[in-house]
Amino acid sequence: MATEGGHCGSKPKRIAIGVAPLGTISIGIVPMGVICIGVVPMGVVSIGVVAMGVFNAAIVGMGLVAVGVNTMGVITAGPMSMGLIQIRSTTNPRYLAYPSREEAEAQAKVLGCEGMHRMGDRYWMPCNEHPK
Repeated sequence: MATEGGHCGSKPKRIAIGVAPLGTISIGIVPMGVICIGVVPMGVVSIGVVAMGVFNAAIVGMGLVAVGVNTMGVITAGPMSMGLIQIRSTTNPRYLAYPSREEAEAQAKVLGCEGMHRMGDRYWMPCNEHPK
C-alpha cells in the first residue's frame, strides 16, 4: 500500500496522497482516481472544494450526481443547483415557483399573502414581493 502519489502517465497506486496523486483512493491537491478527496478532486466519487466526477459532494460540483452549494449535472442538490433533476433543500412553499399565474395566486392565499410576482420568463411565485 503506497502513500506516495502517482501522476498522470504512471501506474495508479492503491492509495495515493500528494499533489496530483493517481490512485484507486486519492487524497491531495488535485487527486485523480476512483475515490478522490481533496481541493480539486476528479474521480468516480469526488469529495472536496471543486469536484468533477460521476458522484460529487463539494462546494462546486460537476457530474452525474452533484451535491453542494453550486452544482451542475443531471441530478443536483444545493442552493444554486443547475440540473435536469433538482433536489431542493427547502420545503418552504414561499420559495417555490409555479408554471402558471393561477397556481402562484392560489398558493399565495394558502400562505396568507396577496398576489403573485414573476420569476424569470416562465415562472410565477406567490405573494406580491419576493421573499427576503
